[in-house]
Amino acid sequence: MLSPTNLTQDPEFKLHWQMTNCERFALQNLLRRLQPKLSVEIGTYRGGSLQVLSHFSEKVISVDIDPELENRLNGKFTNVVYCCGDSREVLPELVSQLNEHDAKIEFVLIDGDHSTAGVRRDIELLLDLKPRQRVVVIMHDSFNPDCRQGMKTAAWDRSPYVQWVELDFIPGIYHQDAYDTAAARTMWGGFACAVLEPIERKDELVISESQRGLFEAVFAVSAHANKILPDAPVKRLLKRLRRIVP
Repeated sequence: MLSPTNLTQDPEFKLHWQMTNCERFALQNLLRRLQPKLSVEIGTYRGGSLQVLSHFSEKVISVDIDPELENRLNGKFTNVVYCCGDSREVLPELVSQLNEHDAKIEFVLIDGDHSTAGVRRDIELLLDLKPRQRVVVIMHDSFNPDCRQGMKTAAWDRSPYVQWVELDFIPGIYHQDAYDTAAARTMWGGFACAVLEPIERKDELVISESQRGLFEAVFAVSAHANKILPDAPVKRLLKRLRRIVP
């Protein structure tokens, strides 16, 4: 009999995986459809999403700051090349090499530095890529205000190959109570998505936020609001909202 656990936990993917059920389904389905020749992951942590990238891609490049990552994963993925170091140093050289060798990169997962500046920097370094075919870029934690701001303010239009950006490709979640590494009343998860094509775009680039209303409603009652919006009128508004939405 199929149990509820079978629906959300693939026995092939046993490593710790910090993604919601909808994110897991979305990532697997995207990769199953794309069958990338080459994928890049920026931020590997414990290898949860890497195990999925490795399964569906011919080859994966993992960029992570942890010098013990490759040893810790202990040869679990024979098709993964590890690039250890700070992404601000590793990515420029990696993108340069990919361009020089006309590498057929088709998928990128950005899930490394979660500060606004760090997310923006990783995106903008990636935008020096000259795609040889369609490249799908997924950015995790687009529902987190710091990450979202980095995604929203990145200089997307600097690259003529970016055709589409959606910050709410998969909406995120709100943790009322602390969970795993997430503090109580914080917003995490969600996928933003960008698509690059080997042709230059013809129209003005629009950064879409299809679930902006949801983001703003949750933000107003979250722990992030007091941190980012400390002025008195906003505090009074938040108090009223919390009486409505506990």
